[in-house]
Amino acid sequence: MRRNLTGSILSFFLLLLANLLLADTAGESFRLIHSDRLNLNTVQNEQILQLNGNVHFFYGKVEFRSQRAIIWEKQKIARLYDNVRISTDTLTLVADSVAYYRVTEQLRLGGSVLITESKPDGTYRWFSCDNALYDKKQDRLTTWQKVKAYDKLENAYASCGYAFWDRKAGYAYMVEDPVVYGGTPDTLYIRAGRMEYFESDRKLIATFDVQTNSNDYRAQSDFLIYFLKAEKAVFTGNPKFFSDYSTAEATEFYLYLSERKLQRAELVDSCSVWFAEEQHGAQDNWVKASYVRITFNGDNIRHFVAEEMVTYYYLQSPKPRQDFFINTASGEYLEANFNEDNKLDRMEMKRNIRGKYVFKNKS
Repeated sequence: MRRNLTGSILSFFLLLLANLLLADTAGESFRLIHSDRLNLNTVQNEQILQLNGNVHFFYGKVEFRSQRAIIWEKQKIARLYDNVRISTDTLTLVADSVAYYRVTEQLRLGGSVLITESKPDGTYRWFSCDNALYDKKQDRLTTWQKVKAYDKLENAYASCGYAFWDRKAGYAYMVEDPVVYGGTPDTLYIRAGRMEYFESDRKLIATFDVQTNSNDYRAQSDFLIYFLKAEKAVFTGNPKFFSDYSTAEATEFYLYLSERKLQRAELVDSCSVWFAEEQHGAQDNWVKASYVRITFNGDNIRHFVAEEMVTYYYLQSPKPRQDFFINTASGEYLEANFNEDNKLDRMEMKRNIRGKYVFKNKS
């Protein structure tokens, strides 16, 4: 009984001594909550605190947990190992090992790193990687090697080789083969040379060889701005658009979506659209104009408008209950409606019309 009491008194004394020695060494208070074993040594006038087993302490408002920790009083460095968990404001950082430099307030994390931001409104985002650096003073996070991420608000995943996140500015970028894809399978997939995210506008910018895929379409360009809240995508830099029924080119593309399903496409300047009668069929029909607007219903084109310097070619192949005809013309305005089977239902051209219409009756 006396031995246990003596051990308890000694542990309490060491705990108190450690708190006194490390208090206010870097403008922040140190508070040791628990450790199964504690050793306090002096090496060349350096106080070294070694903690083992269920380690738990605070530096200021930052909470640290691990299985092992070594703290240098003069060097103002803390190293933690095995199941390290750190909590600060809305961030939780987990890693195999962490070095905390108290003067610069930087955390270097290594091995199975997982960083989670949990917001009061219930949304959250996380990053996983092999290595990370969190600058607490600047509130900036850098991650590299096998980086993956998820954002609940955007319902989107991401992966890359290197990512940077400035929490104060609400800005992040990804390089080294960055990819973003939707949380719902096959609804959104973007690959590019570089991606940037602006949190206040909920805007994603992708540059250099941008490839975008979804259930409804594929697109490629040099530059993409995707407004996630408005669900609007702007493609510039030699953009091209591909679907099961059509291929299109223009100087600029504007895609309007609803729940990431394509609803409308607008093409601006030097527009060319090739389209087929059948899904995956030959896209022999075409329209060229200064402006084109296409409305979709699922995979099908339902409405088509072309304006200014319009030229088109339309071939309807002979089939049961379908006559053969070829229509080529130019003008200033073209409008077409398609039925549920993606077949041309009505076509009308207006203003300065020139062209020809060739048909062959089956009877």
